[in-house]
Amino acid sequence: MDVLTAAAVYEDMHLPIMGVGGVVFLLIVLLPTAAVVGHALGRRQRERTLAAGKEVDKVTGETSLGAILGILGLLLAFSFGNALSLAQTRKLAVIDEAAALGTAFLRADYLAEPGRTELKEALYAYTETRIVPPASKMHDAAGVRAFLETTLSAQAVLWPITLEATADPVPRPIATFVSGAVNEALDAHLYRMQTFAVPVADITQGMVLAAALASLFLLGNRSGMHARALSWRTFMFSGFLFVVMITIVDVQRSSGGLVTTDQSPLFVTLFDMEQALR
Repeated sequence: MDVLTAAAVYEDMHLPIMGVGGVVFLLIVLLPTAAVVGHALGRRQRERTLAAGKEVDKVTGETSLGAILGILGLLLAFSFGNALSLAQTRKLAVIDEAAALGTAFLRADYLAEPGRTELKEALYAYTETRIVPPASKMHDAAGVRAFLETTLSAQAVLWPITLEATADPVPRPIATFVSGAVNEALDAHLYRMQTFAVPVADITQGMVLAAALASLFLLGNRSGMHARALSWRTFMFSGFLFVVMITIVDVQRSSGGLVTTDQSPLFVTLFDMEQALR
């Protein structure tokens, strides 16, 4: 399988459909707008009810509002917990890969020249490609594909070099010792790639947004039905929803936003490799 074909395997990876900046703008506009629209429609409904000679129910909308708020709380708790779990998984995946690459690099010292230096230089070159570029280069499928093609090119030469460096007359225990470490470093790629995809489907994230908009709409609608003006409390609730939802989105992204995956273990491993090669 060549590099392009190997990278194409990841084409079905589910990436975010919108950047953090776009989500921020969307929520800033939609959340308070839902309350304002609900309030306007509530006042109109009140006028129609009074014009028809009927009284406005004092507890109108309380049951619906309570139910929607309960659903919203459940969805936000699930989404926040999922985002935190993925962030921790990403962190552990980076640490595990850095440890695996460092171990493979050190075990290569048991080999004789010229295979030892060749394998260590190949591991160093591969480790360099494991540093995920900034979000500006990874915001779409093309950026992810470019990253994959680069790292898979460096990965493709590792195993052939390992087989050549551990061929006879290298003792079999030493060959197994070294090749096993390289194999673990290669397997770490799969765990890193698993963390690139969005943890929650778009339809599920849309459901959270729909529940938030419905809550604010019903809250504004109830105020309008009771001829009360929209108070600062409504917009404070909208602001807290915005903060929580943006935090969830931010934590879900590995390289964009304020909360990013710490890649310092890979940088430390690269530094140690560079010093050893000198």
